Amino acid sequence: MTLCEELFFEIKLCGEKKELKKFIEFLKSGELDDFFEVTSDNIDLDDDYLAASDDNEASFVFINDDLGIEIDELDTDEFLDVFCKAARKLDVQGRLYDIDDEEYSFVSARGDSYYINAKNINCFNDELDEQAEKEEAEEED
Repeated sequence: MTLCEELFFEIKLCGEKKELKKFIEFLKSGELDDFFEVTSDNIDLDDDYLAASDDNEASFVFINDDLGIEIDELDTDEFLDVFCKAARKLDVQGRLYDIDDEEYSFVSARGDSYYINAKNINCFNDELDEQAEKEEAEEED
């Protein structure tokens, strides 16, 4: 998918704080400059991140707070290939969208350097989805 004109994104990253720190350094390194410029304003540290020790689980959000970034176009596959390879030691879930509300949602599981289109996933939250499926089955009976 190609997004055009203005880019918006919201991507949550979860994992050990030491791995999150490495990824934040990647973001600040300029590796994504071929796609768009990353600023420290795009890195929103959660309270659990600030309180966690290096070996504890934590999270942060990579976001542009609905302030569009001007782009000619962004190939989501090219961007996510680079992004998810760098985030392979983290759980990643996010969405990219443009001014025309064209949206691409994705997930990348910890240990994987690839991503999956979230629209192709049946269960985001397995426990809740299982419970909902049981309730639906009971209602049909």
